[in-house]
Amino acid sequence: MDCPKCPGKLEQLKIGKKEPLVIDRCFACGGIWFDKDELSEAINKEIWDTVEFELEEESLQDDELKKEVDFDKMEIVCPRCQGTEKMVKMASPRNKNVTTDYCKKCEGIWLDAGEYDKLKIRSNIELKLEHVIDFFRLHFPHIFKDER
Repeated sequence: MDCPKCPGKLEQLKIGKKEPLVIDRCFACGGIWFDKDELSEAINKEIWDTVEFELEEESLQDDELKKEVDFDKMEIVCPRCQGTEKMVKMASPRNKNVTTDYCKKCEGIWLDAGEYDKLKIRSNIELKLEHVIDFFRLHFPHIFKDER
């Protein structure tokens, strides 16, 4: 697939060892394409925390390519629908400060480099729930026996 923000191509990236999730990342600008439900699956499965990889750390090295990247581009075309569908900008329900590009047709989501890092930060309630779950895992392991 072609990157909707720059002249780069999207490459598949497998994340996680057990039942890996395959996402698409632009090798040039670091943007990430999530097919329908992949973003919520990635955040909910917590595989991002258990696998070491560099998703958005790479920066553009090519000065000519940097000139062609337009992170503020108002209208972009869905990379999955191959140019037939314009994406709409919408605030993420998880973090209202992050504006995602959303395809109404295939329900995919495009995140510019750095936006996923803002989305994966856990809220205070999520952190508290994790502590409660950890407590139950420690003291009542039989409840979670079939989990993994």
